[in-house]
Amino acid sequence: MYDKLKEIYAKIPQSKCENGCFECCKNLIQFSEEEKSRMGGYEYNGVCSHLVDGKCTVYDSRPLVCRIFGTSEILRCDGCEPEGFLGKEETLEIMKEYAQLRKNEEASGNK
Repeated sequence: MYDKLKEIYAKIPQSKCENGCFECCKNLIQFSEEEKSRMGGYEYNGVCSHLVDGKCTVYDSRPLVCRIFGTSEILRCDGCEPEGFLGKEETLEIMKEYAQLRKNEEASGNK
């Protein structure tokens, strides 16, 4: 499962956030059980539980939605500087692959 996640992540441009930018951390997010496990759990109380002192404490293990936010034409963030923007179709294709991966994960009993 993680190998497939890494393949999907590799399609997302790298992005650098402005210091103090944590727009994506304010959203209630969805993730796979694999991602939740790699993050060490998740709680939401208006912001992500992994946001500490304005920084992501699980940056290398962050889920897809955190990776794609600010790198897509349809998920822009003023505080992000991506290498390039994913187009609408590219974004939707990545999300479709991710949804299938989550569906497969659930079907295999990794809920």
